[in-house]
Amino acid sequence: MKAFSQQLKWQFILLGKNNIISISFGVTVIYGIILFLLRDIQVLDKVMVALVLTDPSVIGYFFIALAIYTEMKHGILPAIFVSSLSLHQLLLSKTVALSIIGTVCALGLAISVRGFDFDMLNFTIGVFGICTLSTLLGLIMLTYSNEFLKFTMLSVPFFLVFMSVPMLIYLGVINIGFVKYLFPIQGSLDLIDHSISGTKISFVYAYLSILIFVPVFYALAYRIFNRKVVHQ
Repeated sequence: MKAFSQQLKWQFILLGKNNIISISFGVTVIYGIILFLLRDIQVLDKVMVALVLTDPSVIGYFFIALAIYTEMKHGILPAIFVSSLSLHQLLLSKTVALSIIGTVCALGLAISVRGFDFDMLNFTIGVFGICTLSTLLGLIMLTYSNEFLKFTMLSVPFFLVFMSVPMLIYLGVINIGFVKYLFPIQGSLDLIDHSISGTKISFVYAYLSILIFVPVFYALAYRIFNRKVVHQ
Protein backbone atom coordinates (compact mmCIF):
# COMPACT_ATOMS: atom_id res chain seq x y z
CA MET A 1 0.00 0.00 0.00
CA LYS A 2 2.87 2.38 0.79
CA ALA A 3 4.46 1.69 -2.59
CA PHE A 4 1.17 2.39 -4.33
CA SER A 5 0.70 5.65 -2.40
CA GLN A 6 4.17 6.80 -3.42
CA GLN A 7 3.49 5.90 -7.05
CA LEU A 8 0.16 7.74 -6.92
CA LYS A 9 1.99 10.83 -5.65
CA TRP A 10 4.46 10.63 -8.53
CA GLN A 11 1.62 10.27 -11.02
CA PHE A 12 0.15 13.56 -9.81
CA ILE A 13 3.60 15.16 -10.15
CA LEU A 14 3.99 13.82 -13.70
CA LEU A 15 0.47 14.92 -14.65
CA GLY A 16 1.27 18.36 -13.29
CA LYS A 17 4.58 18.63 -15.16
CA ASN A 18 2.87 17.56 -18.39
CA ASN A 19 0.21 20.26 -17.85
CA ILE A 20 -2.56 17.66 -17.83
CA ILE A 21 -3.92 18.86 -14.48
CA SER A 22 -4.02 22.49 -15.62
CA ILE A 23 -5.68 21.50 -18.91
CA SER A 24 -8.27 19.46 -16.99
CA PHE A 25 -9.16 22.40 -14.79
CA GLY A 26 -9.18 24.66 -17.84
CA VAL A 27 -11.73 22.44 -19.60
CA THR A 28 -13.82 22.39 -16.42
CA VAL A 29 -13.77 26.19 -16.23
CA ILE A 30 -15.12 26.34 -19.80
CA TYR A 31 -17.94 23.96 -18.87
CA GLY A 32 -18.58 26.02 -15.75
CA ILE A 33 -18.98 29.18 -17.84
CA ILE A 34 -21.44 27.37 -20.11
CA LEU A 35 -23.50 26.29 -17.09
CA PHE A 36 -23.40 29.81 -15.67
CA LEU A 37 -24.69 31.29 -18.93
CA LEU A 38 -27.48 28.69 -19.04
CA ARG A 39 -28.36 28.93 -15.35
CA ASP A 40 -31.90 30.25 -15.99
CA ILE A 41 -33.07 27.61 -18.47
CA GLN A 42 -35.65 25.03 -17.37
CA VAL A 43 -33.60 22.03 -18.45
CA LEU A 44 -30.49 23.10 -16.52
CA ASP A 45 -30.31 19.77 -14.66
CA LYS A 46 -30.16 17.80 -17.93
CA VAL A 47 -27.53 20.12 -19.40
CA MET A 48 -25.55 19.84 -16.18
CA VAL A 49 -25.70 16.02 -16.17
CA ALA A 50 -24.63 15.97 -19.83
CA LEU A 51 -21.62 18.22 -19.15
CA VAL A 52 -20.71 16.33 -15.99
CA LEU A 53 -20.83 13.11 -18.02
CA THR A 54 -18.62 14.59 -20.74
CA ASP A 55 -15.99 16.23 -18.51
CA PRO A 56 -14.61 13.19 -16.63
CA SER A 57 -15.00 11.02 -19.73
CA VAL A 58 -12.78 13.34 -21.76
CA ILE A 59 -10.27 13.70 -18.92
CA GLY A 60 -10.00 9.96 -18.43
CA TYR A 61 -10.05 8.79 -22.04
CA PHE A 62 -7.87 11.32 -23.83
CA PHE A 63 -5.52 12.41 -21.06
CA ILE A 64 -4.40 8.89 -20.16
CA ALA A 65 -3.32 8.52 -23.79
CA LEU A 66 -1.61 11.91 -23.76
CA ALA A 67 0.25 10.99 -20.56
CA ILE A 68 1.39 7.59 -21.86
CA TYR A 69 2.51 8.93 -25.24
CA THR A 70 4.45 11.73 -23.53
CA GLU A 71 6.24 9.20 -21.33
CA MET A 72 6.98 7.05 -24.37
CA LYS A 73 8.42 10.03 -26.21
CA HIS A 74 10.77 10.93 -23.36
CA GLY A 75 11.82 7.32 -22.69
CA ILE A 76 10.21 7.17 -19.24
CA LEU A 77 8.12 4.04 -19.77
CA PRO A 78 10.99 1.75 -20.90
CA ALA A 79 12.89 2.69 -17.74
CA ILE A 80 9.84 1.94 -15.60
CA PHE A 81 9.35 -1.45 -17.25
CA VAL A 82 12.79 -2.64 -16.12
CA SER A 83 12.39 -1.28 -12.59
CA SER A 84 10.92 -3.08 -9.59
CA LEU A 85 7.58 -1.30 -10.06
CA SER A 86 4.85 -3.75 -11.05
CA LEU A 87 2.64 -3.08 -14.04
CA HIS A 88 -0.41 -3.31 -11.79
CA GLN A 89 0.90 -0.47 -9.61
CA LEU A 90 1.71 1.61 -12.68
CA LEU A 91 -1.66 1.21 -14.39
CA LEU A 92 -3.71 1.49 -11.22
CA SER A 93 -1.90 4.62 -10.04
CA LYS A 94 -2.38 6.31 -13.42
CA THR A 95 -6.04 5.33 -13.52
CA VAL A 96 -6.76 6.44 -9.96
CA ALA A 97 -4.87 9.73 -10.37
CA LEU A 98 -6.84 10.74 -13.47
CA SER A 99 -10.10 9.54 -11.93
CA ILE A 100 -9.49 11.71 -8.87
CA ILE A 101 -8.78 14.73 -11.08
CA GLY A 102 -11.92 14.08 -13.14
CA THR A 103 -14.02 13.66 -10.01
CA VAL A 104 -12.71 16.88 -8.45
CA CYS A 105 -13.46 18.76 -11.68
CA ALA A 106 -17.00 17.35 -11.85
CA LEU A 107 -17.62 18.21 -8.19
CA GLY A 108 -16.47 21.74 -8.94
CA LEU A 109 -19.03 21.97 -11.74
CA ALA A 110 -21.85 20.66 -9.56
CA ILE A 111 -21.02 22.88 -6.58
CA SER A 112 -20.69 25.97 -8.78
CA VAL A 113 -24.30 25.52 -9.93
CA ARG A 114 -26.08 23.72 -7.09
CA GLY A 115 -23.97 24.61 -4.07
CA PHE A 116 -24.21 21.59 -1.80
CA ASP A 117 -27.84 20.91 -2.69
CA PHE A 118 -27.25 17.49 -4.26
CA ASP A 119 -26.42 13.93 -3.22
CA MET A 120 -22.64 14.34 -3.09
CA LEU A 121 -21.85 10.71 -2.15
CA ASN A 122 -23.66 9.05 -5.05
CA PHE A 123 -22.56 11.84 -7.38
CA THR A 124 -18.91 11.25 -6.47
CA ILE A 125 -19.20 7.48 -6.92
CA GLY A 126 -20.95 7.90 -10.27
CA VAL A 127 -18.39 10.36 -11.61
CA PHE A 128 -15.45 8.30 -10.33
CA GLY A 129 -16.94 5.23 -12.03
CA ILE A 130 -17.28 7.01 -15.38
CA CYS A 131 -13.79 8.48 -15.22
CA THR A 132 -12.27 5.11 -14.28
CA LEU A 133 -14.04 3.30 -17.11
CA SER A 134 -13.06 6.04 -19.59
CA THR A 135 -9.42 5.88 -18.48
CA LEU A 136 -9.28 2.12 -18.81
CA LEU A 137 -10.88 2.27 -22.26
CA GLY A 138 -8.28 4.85 -23.22
CA LEU A 139 -5.53 2.49 -22.02
CA ILE A 140 -6.93 -0.24 -24.24
CA MET A 141 -7.28 1.94 -27.34
CA LEU A 142 -3.88 3.67 -27.10
CA THR A 143 -2.13 0.35 -27.64
CA TYR A 144 -3.35 0.33 -31.26
CA SER A 145 -1.41 3.43 -32.30
CA ASN A 146 1.94 5.02 -31.53
CA GLU A 147 1.04 8.72 -31.32
CA PHE A 148 -1.76 10.86 -29.97
CA LEU A 149 -3.12 12.10 -33.32
CA LYS A 150 -3.47 8.58 -34.68
CA PHE A 151 -5.03 7.50 -31.39
CA THR A 152 -7.62 10.27 -31.67
CA MET A 153 -8.53 9.44 -35.27
CA LEU A 154 -8.73 5.72 -34.56
CA SER A 155 -10.59 5.77 -31.28
CA VAL A 156 -13.08 8.65 -31.50
CA PRO A 157 -15.81 6.34 -32.92
CA PHE A 158 -15.37 3.96 -29.98
CA PHE A 159 -15.45 6.85 -27.52
CA LEU A 160 -18.62 8.27 -29.08
CA VAL A 161 -20.41 4.93 -28.76
CA PHE A 162 -19.11 4.50 -25.20
CA MET A 163 -20.15 7.96 -24.00
CA SER A 164 -22.48 9.66 -26.47
CA VAL A 165 -25.08 6.91 -26.90
CA PRO A 166 -25.94 6.77 -23.15
CA MET A 167 -26.05 10.58 -23.11
CA LEU A 168 -28.41 10.71 -26.11
CA ILE A 169 -30.63 8.15 -24.40
CA TYR A 170 -30.62 10.26 -21.22
CA LEU A 171 -31.52 13.40 -23.19
CA GLY A 172 -34.40 11.56 -24.87
CA VAL A 173 -32.95 11.83 -28.37
CA ILE A 174 -33.04 8.05 -28.88
CA ASN A 175 -34.76 5.18 -27.11
CA ILE A 176 -33.40 1.63 -27.18
CA GLY A 177 -35.33 0.29 -24.21
CA PHE A 178 -33.58 -2.04 -21.78
CA VAL A 179 -30.56 -2.33 -24.09
CA LYS A 180 -29.28 0.87 -22.49
CA TYR A 181 -28.46 -1.10 -19.34
CA LEU A 182 -25.78 -2.99 -21.26
CA PHE A 183 -23.68 0.17 -21.65
CA PRO A 184 -20.81 0.24 -19.15
CA ILE A 185 -21.40 3.81 -17.93
CA GLN A 186 -25.18 3.55 -17.54
CA GLY A 187 -24.99 2.70 -13.84
CA SER A 188 -22.72 5.67 -13.16
CA LEU A 189 -24.95 7.93 -15.24
CA ASP A 190 -27.97 6.82 -13.23
CA LEU A 191 -26.19 7.73 -9.99
CA ILE A 192 -25.31 11.19 -11.30
CA ASP A 193 -28.85 11.78 -12.56
CA HIS A 194 -30.31 10.73 -9.21
CA SER A 195 -27.84 12.89 -7.33
CA ILE A 196 -28.74 16.04 -9.22
CA SER A 197 -32.36 15.57 -10.27
CA GLY A 198 -33.64 13.10 -7.68
CA THR A 199 -34.61 10.62 -10.40
CA LYS A 200 -35.68 7.22 -9.08
CA ILE A 201 -33.16 4.56 -10.05
CA SER A 202 -32.17 1.01 -9.18
CA PHE A 203 -29.22 1.38 -6.83
CA VAL A 204 -28.61 -2.38 -7.02
CA TYR A 205 -28.12 -2.13 -10.80
CA ALA A 206 -26.08 1.08 -10.57
CA TYR A 207 -23.57 -0.26 -8.08
CA LEU A 208 -23.41 -3.75 -9.60
CA SER A 209 -22.73 -2.17 -12.99
CA ILE A 210 -19.72 -0.31 -11.60
CA LEU A 211 -18.48 -3.30 -9.60
CA ILE A 212 -18.67 -5.56 -12.67
CA PHE A 213 -17.52 -3.33 -15.52
CA VAL A 214 -14.54 -1.70 -13.76
CA PRO A 215 -12.72 -5.03 -13.05
CA VAL A 216 -13.57 -6.30 -16.55
CA PHE A 217 -12.19 -3.16 -18.19
CA TYR A 218 -9.09 -3.27 -15.98
CA ALA A 219 -8.41 -6.91 -16.80
CA LEU A 220 -8.65 -6.14 -20.52
CA ALA A 221 -6.50 -3.02 -20.21
CA TYR A 222 -3.81 -4.85 -18.23
CA ARG A 223 -3.69 -7.82 -20.59
CA ILE A 224 -3.60 -5.77 -23.80
CA PHE A 225 -1.18 -3.13 -22.47
CA ASN A 226 1.16 -5.84 -21.17
CA ARG A 227 1.13 -7.65 -24.51
CA LYS A 228 1.26 -4.74 -26.95
CA VAL A 229 3.33 -2.16 -25.05
CA VAL A 230 5.47 -3.85 -22.37
CA HIS A 231 6.31 -6.97 -24.38
CA GLN A 232 6.10 -5.55 -27.90
